[in-house]
Amino acid sequence: MEYDLTLNISRITFHASRFTHHASRITFHVSRFTLLIVLLGCVIGCSGKDEPLRQSEALIQSGMHPEAINLLEKIIAVDDRNPKARFLLGQAYEGLGSYDQAIHHYKTAINLYAAHPEDKATVRFALAKVYLKQGIRDSGYHELRAIVRSTSDNAVLQQVAGLITDAYQVEQLTSGKDDNYSPRFSADGSRIAFASYRLDNGELFIMDINGRVRQRVTYTTDFDEGESAFLHDPHYLIYSREPQTSRQVKILLQSSGSSPIYAGFYTTHIHSKVTQEVMPVGFGVRSLGISPDRQHVAYESVRDGTLELYILDLRGVDLGAIDPQTIPSQQITHNEVDDGSPVFFPDGQRIAFVSPRAADPQNEQSERHQIYSINIDGSDEKHLNPNPHDCYSPVISSDGKTIAFVSMRDGDIEIYLMDADGSNERRLTNGIGASMQPAFSPDGRLLAFVSDRSDTFQIYLMHLDRPLTKRDLLLHLE
Repeated sequence: MEYDLTLNISRITFHASRFTHHASRITFHVSRFTLLIVLLGCVIGCSGKDEPLRQSEALIQSGMHPEAINLLEKIIAVDDRNPKARFLLGQAYEGLGSYDQAIHHYKTAINLYAAHPEDKATVRFALAKVYLKQGIRDSGYHELRAIVRSTSDNAVLQQVAGLITDAYQVEQLTSGKDDNYSPRFSADGSRIAFASYRLDNGELFIMDINGRVRQRVTYTTDFDEGESAFLHDPHYLIYSREPQTSRQVKILLQSSGSSPIYAGFYTTHIHSKVTQEVMPVGFGVRSLGISPDRQHVAYESVRDGTLELYILDLRGVDLGAIDPQTIPSQQITHNEVDDGSPVFFPDGQRIAFVSPRAADPQNEQSERHQIYSINIDGSDEKHLNPNPHDCYSPVISSDGKTIAFVSMRDGDIEIYLMDADGSNERRLTNGIGASMQPAFSPDGRLLAFVSDRSDTFQIYLMHLDRPLTKRDLLLHLE
């Protein structure tokens, strides 16, 4: 399944188009039945008592919850006081939506983990999530209060914060009845370029990091300007432009190769307002990612029904007199599925991107958007964050250690962090409405993002060096 996911200020709208690829390729596939037989055999024949538990975890990660339950019930039949098996059973039943069963097994695991506080806190956290998912707020908060009171571990406190509020201190930069979106920091971190619908179409502005608007950059009436970036000459912005189709702002989570793209790229001198065409409207380019040296632009473009990744090389280009015909463009990916939302790693030699791949090649329904990385020469592709959720809009901190991204989980759209290798995933935002479009400051201390928690899309600034304290959390949990 391909998704063209858009957010309108009135509601979240999902547009999905199904298609089937017929390709002459050899696919190795292990059926669910065969896999289950192998895993059940491990209960009897595999060396090490923990092997069946590892196999159960693998089944849960693959979405094979009934098979995991079958295997775990066999384990518990032999050892009904196995806390890990009870915890995994809770996860498997939660995956099926059998919340009463999940709660039962989580509670049992908590009792069995009485002498293991860290494991106990992990299960309490899972139990709290189930309660909150069902709207049982008091019970969920009871479990979270128990976790907070029993620990001073900042990582644990941040996990709790992600369930009930933003994990770090947040301030609102823009306000009012008009939508503001697409924040991007300048190279020195002192300014933020952003788009605003305050004039009935998308125009670009620049503000200080305290929210004071310094200047307007673009002047159009029939077009919407959106995502932007400061170039190596800080007096120039490069940005996307596309025809205005409505008087409502549309924030794109992910493009689809099955939907036409009419956007182009332009540059403007922020003081003289001289505007030049880099790629014309209608050329079909979107999702602008700037390199660390700000002389290369990664982008997505539709070719033959799929999105592919490309890089523009602006080295040696006279930004005052651009000739689009002389700017080299290099194609990075050549796949049968969409590849989009490219962003550079700090070394400039590798990019992260989003692509929908099927977890089970024989099951189209298992397709989900995930984050991958690849060298700029198209080699060494890696899947960064295997999980059962759709993930979008990656951005990478300047030290290359952290990736922020948007994910759709439990009917909500929020911002998450993970380490650059895909591990240590944690939730950053938790507010009414959706949070998206994260952008790191150059020093990594700040994260700008967009949320409609105040009814309209506004830009917020999260201070990643100011986590919520235990006292803050207990106040939220009252």
